[in-house]
Amino acid sequence: MIQYPVAVICSVVLHLVLGFVLLFSMEFTPHQKTPQASAQPKEVVRAVSVDKNALNEQIQKLESQKAAREAAEEKRVAELERRAKQAAELEKQTQQNLSDLAQQKKKAEQEAKAAKEQQIREAARAKQLKEEAKKQEEAKRRAEAEAKKAAEEAKRKAEAAKKAEEERKRREAERKRKEQEAKEKAEQQKLLEEQLKAEMAARSKQRQQYILSEKDKYVALIRSAIQNNLFTDPSLNGTSCKLNIRIANNGFVTSVKTLSGHPQTCQMAERAVYKTAQLPVSDDPEVTATLRDINLTVAPEN
Repeated sequence: MIQYPVAVICSVVLHLVLGFVLLFSMEFTPHQKTPQASAQPKEVVRAVSVDKNALNEQIQKLESQKAAREAAEEKRVAELERRAKQAAELEKQTQQNLSDLAQQKKKAEQEAKAAKEQQIREAARAKQLKEEAKKQEEAKRRAEAEAKKAAEEAKRKAEAAKKAEEERKRREAERKRKEQEAKEKAEQQKLLEEQLKAEMAARSKQRQQYILSEKDKYVALIRSAIQNNLFTDPSLNGTSCKLNIRIANNGFVTSVKTLSGHPQTCQMAERAVYKTAQLPVSDDPEVTATLRDINLTVAPEN
């Protein structure tokens, strides 16, 4: 709702002025001396009454003027609002008309473009059909020429195929002959390999048996050499000691470690090993390799 600040301010000021006038008229009227007051009471009352009536008329006049101004202002504002609304509607209709015209123009341009494109496509299609007809005629002539050429080629290929089949049969027979020879040779090779493998296995087994036998022999010689240097008290008879001995390739002892047994017997056994110093070993490297790290048990003998 549109406000009327000027009219409101005028109304407020007017009411304030009227209020002040009434206040001063009622409270600040000068008091006359008693004799004069008794002489003219009716005139004073009438003067005050006349002033109040004039004031009321002035107030009504001002309020009527205010109401007329407000009515005129409201009418003017309503007219402005009506004109603004009418202008807005006219602007909206104008914009709608322009939009419709633009759409119609765009649609017409699109239809013209589509028609032109359709015309181009139809022309291209007609040209394509003409070229295809020409190509089909040329293809027919080429097909006839190729058919004749193909018949000649088929005859030539049939003769070549016959010769190729004869050559294939000859090569197949040759392949089978060579395959049979290779198979027989492979069987002979396999038989020789199996015989060689069996012989090598037998030799390996024999060699392992020899190495184990030699190991047992040298372990016994080593034990005997240690026993010869083992001096114990008769009270240790019946005791034993299990040792781990590491030996170099030349028979020298590199380390001795007690695994289990009587403490005193083990102490004497370690001394006996170090006293022996160089233990008997085989000249065969494979046998000696089995003696590099051995465990053996020694016991005092009576």
